[in-house]
Amino acid sequence: MGMGMGMGMGMGMGMGIPHGDVPFEDEPPLLEELGINFDYIKRKTYAVLNPLQKRSIDDELLSDSDLSGPFCYALSLGLILLLSGKWRFDYIYGFGAVGCISMYALVNLMAVQNVDIYKTISILGYCLLPMTLLGALSAVVSLEGVIGVIAAGICVTWCSYSAALLFTEQNDPDQRLLVFYPLALYYTCFALLTIF
Repeated sequence: MGMGMGMGMGMGMGMGIPHGDVPFEDEPPLLEELGINFDYIKRKTYAVLNPLQKRSIDDELLSDSDLSGPFCYALSLGLILLLSGKWRFDYIYGFGAVGCISMYALVNLMAVQNVDIYKTISILGYCLLPMTLLGALSAVVSLEGVIGVIAAGICVTWCSYSAALLFTEQNDPDQRLLVFYPLALYYTCFALLTIF
């Protein structure tokens, strides 16, 4: 008797409207509910990949703090290094966490407007993309010589300039070189992980 009543209730609950008053067809897509916007990720990625663009960066890109893109780029860097036989996930997330907290403190000491921690993580994570390209190159070619030093220098400069541009575009563009130096030290740690 208890078995039949439970089955009847289970079958009745499966029919009709799933959660309250909203029909299933009218619910927003899962990625929209989670706040993952692929158009935004694509536009911010292009802003990082082309830091020498002539036009200014959208205020929407500078003010929004998306964390799904940086997480994917850090994960892809770890997976690419894993393909090279290097287990570096702990170092990537460790350097990332310490660097984000340090850059958050530094940028807030220098900025006219306060920058929140999520925006700092977003900018530093998106600007990790050129380092991911260096990791892909290291999976194919050994970078322990002069070529590796040159490629790492280019990637560190690229990452640091993109991040400095994104940090100082809204606040004070004159402070770009002051922010560039600690960013170069930050991304040098990732370059050393990638090469060695």
